[in-house]
Amino acid sequence: MKLESITLKNFRGYKTERTIPISNLTAFIGKNDAGKSSVFEALEIFFNNKLVKCEKDDLNIDADNNKIEISCIFSELPDELIIDAAHPTTLADEYLLNGDGKLEIKKVFAATAANPSAKVYIICNHPSVANANDLLTLKRPQLITRANEIGVPEENYNGTINSSIRQAIRDNFDGLELTNTELLVDKEDTKKVFDAIVNYLPLFALFQSDRKSKDDDKEVTDPMQIAVKQALSDLTAEIEHIKQEVRRRAIDTADRTLQKLHEMSPELADQLIPEFKSEPKFDSQFKLSIKSENNISVNKRGSGVRRLILLNFFRAEAERMREERNGNKIIFAFEEPETSQHPDHQEMLIQAFIELSNTPNSQILLTTHTPALAGLLPLESLRFIEKDGHDRTVEMGTDQVFEKIADTLGILADPIPKNATAMLLVEGKGDITFVNHTAEKLKDGGHIPETFEDKRIAIVPIGGCGNIKHWRTLQLAAQFNIPYCVLLDSDLGTIEHQQNVDKQAELHQDGIKAYLTNKREPENYIHLDCLQLPAGSTFSFNDTDDAKDLIAREKGTRKSNVLENYWTLMTTEQIREVEKYTENGQEKYEFTEMFTDFLSLV
Repeated sequence: MKLESITLKNFRGYKTERTIPISNLTAFIGKNDAGKSSVFEALEIFFNNKLVKCEKDDLNIDADNNKIEISCIFSELPDELIIDAAHPTTLADEYLLNGDGKLEIKKVFAATAANPSAKVYIICNHPSVANANDLLTLKRPQLITRANEIGVPEENYNGTINSSIRQAIRDNFDGLELTNTELLVDKEDTKKVFDAIVNYLPLFALFQSDRKSKDDDKEVTDPMQIAVKQALSDLTAEIEHIKQEVRRRAIDTADRTLQKLHEMSPELADQLIPEFKSEPKFDSQFKLSIKSENNISVNKRGSGVRRLILLNFFRAEAERMREERNGNKIIFAFEEPETSQHPDHQEMLIQAFIELSNTPNSQILLTTHTPALAGLLPLESLRFIEKDGHDRTVEMGTDQVFEKIADTLGILADPIPKNATAMLLVEGKGDITFVNHTAEKLKDGGHIPETFEDKRIAIVPIGGCGNIKHWRTLQLAAQFNIPYCVLLDSDLGTIEHQQNVDKQAELHQDGIKAYLTNKREPENYIHLDCLQLPAGSTFSFNDTDDAKDLIAREKGTRKSNVLENYWTLMTTEQIREVEKYTENGQEKYEFTEMFTDFLSLV
């Protein structure tokens, strides 16, 4: 399942009902005490109620009643649920979806006890017609009695399967008079349905910014526990088989016991029914931890080291999920991921988050106060939270909101020379080196007439299109009244490729010159001769490999320095060799043609 939104009412600073859309990557921006952490902790309460538990004091001080409400809406729902003797049904067949065809779950906490427990409701378009509006609350004998009372023929249903009886009863009505209903899931098959739904809900992992350092610090143990949960999730079919087999054998033993009891006391035996009280909790049976050298707990190391472990946990997850693309969805909620990290590590973490968010089975939530990181986040991911007395507002998606975010974080565009005639927007600073050296060598070889510097076209890194820094840069371009063009990595061979193709198409629709590299990224064009490999080396890479990473490992250098160290060694002849490609039988030269088009902007 995928989380579509969370709605808060009477929870801490959120008095008025506020619905916050959640995307694959969602970044909350706001001043201190604006209410960012409250959203994360509300989700922790909704999914787990462990790391953070709902308390009486979580009630908004101006609330007009004592009920704290946390609601979530989900899409990408399971095709079927097993709730009744291994016979499947669906949420739609049980009329448990809202008007948009999505699953909406509300948890209500009455703030009358120190640690209130939740009442759980499914908000759905449910039958309201008499005799069909309460079917999920009835036991099997009551369902059969109801079917007999309204004249449903016995041949229309299987009397041993609740869902079959319910369906036959509903089919007996001309109209079910569906109405928006808050269905309390506290007994009979309503609870069975919810228990089944829980197995499909996303895993939720919260990483807070202000944890104390303890031996069992969740900051380190949580990723490892997530690893355990993921492993169990991948083995759902096997575990379900084990549970069914244990249940079958145990009930068989219980039935044989009752048969013997029936010989001695029929009256007592007829009153006894074997029943499993609870499902086994496999995740609590497995513990995984990481030890430092000399068996020293990682939690005794510095906060920077602990968060560095987290950084690489997310990087590893991004790589694994990109390859596997299966399992339950996981929601990672990370407060201020930049805390205690070197700037290079901060950017790597954001890139890992962006990669994870582009996989089909994960969602990322984060907060940040660092302009350099916030500037890299997609505009559609941003949520701006503001304090409004004892209430909160949540805004997104307009120029006014982007202005507030940029002003709050102090995000500025890179300076543009006052005499600039146009701008070429690129992703990173390494791309500036790539473009300038390529243009210089192509001009030296007589393949383009001028360089970007000759035409006073400023090359500006923006981290990609559609983020705050990009938005700020375009504001500046409008102020200077100069045109711009765009060069982006294609990310060929990755799941980001199609998004980049779509972004290019959007820019073309707006009349903007925009190109994607034919290969994955500029590092994939580096000529092997420039790497000065030892004789007999078999090192190589193709158009879709992560050439930046492969070259950095082979040469023992940082990935961020690959273009600076090796692209600057490229000769005109080598550039022409690696940029050559064939289209419709015709030989063409990628950067020669691209740069000629860019230069025509002025």
